[in-house]
Amino acid sequence: MMRSAILSLALGAVLLALVGAPPGQAAVPLAVDMSAPQMVGRGRVGVVVTIAGLEPDLHPTIEGTATVGGQSFQGGPDRVIAARFPAAFDLPAGRVRVGGNASVAEFTPVPPLEENTPVAVEITVRQGNAVATARRTGMLLLPTIIVPGYLSDMAGKPDTGILSAFEQRGYRSQGPSPDLFWFTYPSRSLGLREASQALSTYVREVVLPTTYAARVNVIGYSLGGLLVRWNLAFDDGWDHLVNRFVMVGVPNEGTVLSYVGTWYPIAAPWARTSAARNMLPTFPFWRPAPGAPWTFPPDAQNTALIELNTHPLPEGIRAYAFYGNQQPDAEGRGTWAGVTGRLPRPGFASGAGDGVVLVASALGLPINGGAGVPGLAERLVMQRDLGPVGHLWLLESAISEIEDVLLGGKVPDQPRPSRDGVERAPTMQHAVQNDPGGRFLISGAR
Repeated sequence: MMRSAILSLALGAVLLALVGAPPGQAAVPLAVDMSAPQMVGRGRVGVVVTIAGLEPDLHPTIEGTATVGGQSFQGGPDRVIAARFPAAFDLPAGRVRVGGNASVAEFTPVPPLEENTPVAVEITVRQGNAVATARRTGMLLLPTIIVPGYLSDMAGKPDTGILSAFEQRGYRSQGPSPDLFWFTYPSRSLGLREASQALSTYVREVVLPTTYAARVNVIGYSLGGLLVRWNLAFDDGWDHLVNRFVMVGVPNEGTVLSYVGTWYPIAAPWARTSAARNMLPTFPFWRPAPGAPWTFPPDAQNTALIELNTHPLPEGIRAYAFYGNQQPDAEGRGTWAGVTGRLPRPGFASGAGDGVVLVASALGLPINGGAGVPGLAERLVMQRDLGPVGHLWLLESAISEIEDVLLGGKVPDQPRPSRDGVERAPTMQHAVQNDPGGRFLISGAR
């Protein structure tokens, strides 16, 4: 559990000489200002203090209180010997450093962060009968890793628009102490297992050494969400490493598009990679003729995703699912949910989804008589229907709400049951039809 410390602002080195008011000019009123506290290095929370109207002959003093988390520590009063100075609270060392590395006070060291942690600093300067106080607050954010989807590496760089939107809410992807990371991986050459291992290595060798945190938040878009789920299931320690896990359009039960894409030369090179094959449906999606029961074609085995789906989400993870929900039209056009027959004249059943991923797949619910993903929907803190948004635009569409989730606002912090219909939002009648036999069937199936 996060411990807290209140840090003394005993001020050491002179950075600017004190200058009294010139003869004939009125003295500047005493005033103090301070920048908002933020991470300026690994485990260092920094502020810059500026004091106006100092008069050395009046022997000004400074005292302060700093709060990290829920506890406070007070220091001073001490003599003011600088009009402007940077101060840093070295959390792992338990020291207040002024003007660089000079240590001027000690406090109980603060361990690496496990939650977004509020920080507040208040200083008061007294000079004769004058008193000036400044108080600033900030939030030390857990590092957040965005794991993009299949073919995202073709752009050769992170999506600057997505990063910029997060930075407007206080995240930083650059500088000495970033808290926003974009995981780039060669999705066309790595399968689910290999890409997940690369993600794990990136977090342990890049993210954690750069930040002062014991836990991280992860946003998994499309295939990226499967990478995160794989590590939660199979990578030792990930169930304690991840604080919040946001899934955006994740094909938790695969997507029919991965199978059908192999039929067409224009799509086949991207549909035959290991990653694409790892997104083949785990629900019955093929039948030889209309009216036949849904089953699996012999060339659509997906052992990796089947294995993953035997592992429920860890109970300690706060998981959220965002998905697109375009209903199929009168002609049955929508998100492919099943295939009847083969080329040259296959038939397609459609369901609600984003054009690639079915709503039920994003939530791990049973499809066409399949088992779904036990331990997924019922452990979600929130299920967010983004409406008729296409798969490629889901992440951009959900940014503001994802930020609210990561910053701890607008959503409950405990999972709500989903499979039994208690307090789930939205209800699955928006995505599937429940037939009298108790099975979920894709609407528009024929």
